Amino acid sequence: MHDLDHQPEDTEGDNLLPGKYTLEHRAGDPSSKRPAWAALVLQVIAVICACALYNVASASVSGQRNIQKLRQPNQFPGIELVGSPQQKQRAPKLYFPSAIVRVNKALPDQVYNSGSHVILSDSDSMFFQWHLGPSKFTSCYIDSIVPTIEDGLAANKSYTSSGSITEIQIWNVTTPVEGMTNLSWKTRPQRIALMGTVAFLPEKEKIEQLGLEDGWQSRLATRFSCGKEAAVITVEVACNSCRLEFEQIFSVPPLAFDLMEIG
Repeated sequence: MHDLDHQPEDTEGDNLLPGKYTLEHRAGDPSSKRPAWAALVLQVIAVICACALYNVASASVSGQRNIQKLRQPNQFPGIELVGSPQQKQRAPKLYFPSAIVRVNKALPDQVYNSGSHVILSDSDSMFFQWHLGPSKFTSCYIDSIVPTIEDGLAANKSYTSSGSITEIQIWNVTTPVEGMTNLSWKTRPQRIALMGTVAFLPEKEKIEQLGLEDGWQSRLATRFSCGKEAAVITVEVACNSCRLEFEQIFSVPPLAFDLMEIG
């Protein structure tokens, strides 16, 4: 009789059962490891790509940091041709007065401020002042600058005159202690010496008048020393038996008494 409770022990032949063999065979199949290898390869590729991107970004940042070393284009071509304020000027200057003040002999206590209105007459004189800096040009003179009638009308500039305007006097005077803020006939600077005379005429007419030799040409405004150091030049402009009236405004064409460098 057979003991129903008895189970035979496993033998080596039992390992060869089809079911067990199939399970063990599948566990040892190399194709089952392919997904793991593929994942590993993808991870390696991702790391390589990340390193490559980091290197490119680093190179870009490095290039931005070193861009200062590159030669930059000149944003202001030709600026090197413009002289600096420290460089010496190459041409003589024409100076517009810093102060223009009227005084009136008929109203000796009347105080006038600096302005653009110029009046010359037997009782009216004008005081002009210029502030000059050092210059390589060491000779100056004071003269009238008058546009032609056509040029003056085009710029809305004109003057009225009567009597002789070919002998307008330029006087060297003392420099006022209190400046040129306001003056009266009583407080005006005092005359030192007559520098000369000027003709209030356009340039072409001046040249024509020079050939007449009727006396006034010998008293043209003389040169005076300037430019060696900073200086304040103050003069009185006056006339006898004449009247002249105009507005001296800083614009082109000039209608003015101005100071000029000449050499």
